[in-house]
Amino acid sequence: MAFERVIERIRQIKADITNNREADALRIAFDLTALIKLRIQTSGKDASGSAFADYVPAYAKERKNSGYQVGYVDFTRTGRLFANIAPRVENSNVFSATVVIEGSDQRSKDIVAGAARKRGNILQASESEIELARSANRSRLEKYFNF
Repeated sequence: MAFERVIERIRQIKADITNNREADALRIAFDLTALIKLRIQTSGKDASGSAFADYVPAYAKERKNSGYQVGYVDFTRTGRLFANIAPRVENSNVFSATVVIEGSDQRSKDIVAGAARKRGNILQASESEIELARSANRSRLEKYFNF
């Protein structure tokens, strides 16, 4: 490949990365969101690996009587909370895109805020989840450089 073509290819890669920064940032956040939901719903653990504080006894009894599991806090009853948790681009410029993971409706925002008071930020990603998302992003970025 001629030197001029290499330079032009590098310029094109830079333009592609810049033009796709929001979509790529959202892909990373969707990966993290899926990992967070999976961890919470299958183990009831927070980002540090600790179990969330137990359900209060009256609510645990109500859940059990309704046929829901009570072995750990999974924030899942109707499924609407996690169906409405999604990433969105909060801020974007030519150098970066800031993405937040939050409830997309007021009900889910209220549940997450209420949970934060008792159990901390339930949507915080763990270090291993962040590393998995980082690795997936590295693989996506490497595809830009395949000549």
